[in-house]
Amino acid sequence: MRYQHLSAPIRIGGLSLSNRIVMPPLVIWASDQSGLVNETHLNHYRERKGPGLVIVEATAVSPEGRLKGSQLCLFNTAQAQGLERLAEVIRRNGSVPGIQLHHAGGKTRSEYLYGETPLVPSASRYPSGQSCRELSRPDISRIQEDFVRAARTAADIGYEYIELHGAHGYLGCQFLSPKTNARNDEYGGSLSNRQRFLLECYEAAAREVGSRALVTVRLGAAENNGLTLDEGIDTARRLSLLGAPLLHVSNGHDVPSEPPLPGSPYSSIMQLGISVRQQTGIPVIGVGGVTDPSDAESLIADGLVDLVAVGKGILADPEWAMKTLEGREDSIVSCIGCSPCRWFSDPGSCPAVKKRGAV
Repeated sequence: MRYQHLSAPIRIGGLSLSNRIVMPPLVIWASDQSGLVNETHLNHYRERKGPGLVIVEATAVSPEGRLKGSQLCLFNTAQAQGLERLAEVIRRNGSVPGIQLHHAGGKTRSEYLYGETPLVPSASRYPSGQSCRELSRPDISRIQEDFVRAARTAADIGYEYIELHGAHGYLGCQFLSPKTNARNDEYGGSLSNRQRFLLECYEAAAREVGSRALVTVRLGAAENNGLTLDEGIDTARRLSLLGAPLLHVSNGHDVPSEPPLPGSPYSSIMQLGISVRQQTGIPVIGVGGVTDPSDAESLIADGLVDLVAVGKGILADPEWAMKTLEGREDSIVSCIGCSPCRWFSDPGSCPAVKKRGAV
């Protein structure tokens, strides 16, 4: 078998996956103020068969935590019922259902929140004119409880992998980064204080869920002029000490302009995951620009990461994973790397979708 390493099963922290391909959380902006799953979501995930793990797109745990008004949410019963249907669709496809729990913090705008105000670690670090409010201690506790409640609900409705979003400039990342955290209490200042919000969220959610699901973090390991890779690696180690059996490693507010592994053939984001894996030994989902099955195979075969997330490749061709696993890689309709990605603005304009003759 050409892709024997990518096809190999793996068991991590009680989670058994049939292969090393991950469909990462990719928001398709198909909901509305209700935050409910609809037929567009069900069909989108139904088409994408083959990955060992499918992670449902960033799902807001609090009303003020939405990134946009069309995001999926998980803070009421109706939302949970729709997400339960979605988990079953993924399971019927043969994949393990996962979900990413999310709070945008200050990376949103009031008009997306249906009357709510964005909450931020430090109001002084956000542009003047942007409506936001600095998080009080009760706010912090309440949002942490929202993450825990959403994690408990996700496990109750069938999600076996639960990922807390701590990357890409969202709330967990906003606390970690000195770019957006100028607090002078126990949640700001030193690295250990900046880590506190995310570590407390993880520890409480993992304790609540217990053995029913694997709870982990999408960790923004580094960024430009803010969180350093050494700090990201320290955060990874602390999460591991708290019991995190796996990390999904990406960037912080932005992608470091200086890649951590000069000369590597992989993207700067993937190199962050490789670096965390090499420095800590913690199992890692690597992500960032992989669209060629040969690259995914090499990452696993060389022991650089433990699983490979294929995002835009699976958007461009929903059968990417199946074609790879069945040795039909020559028939993959490849992502050509449009910048910005046309799929997210208008799926019908994506060159790969046009080539497939489908929308």
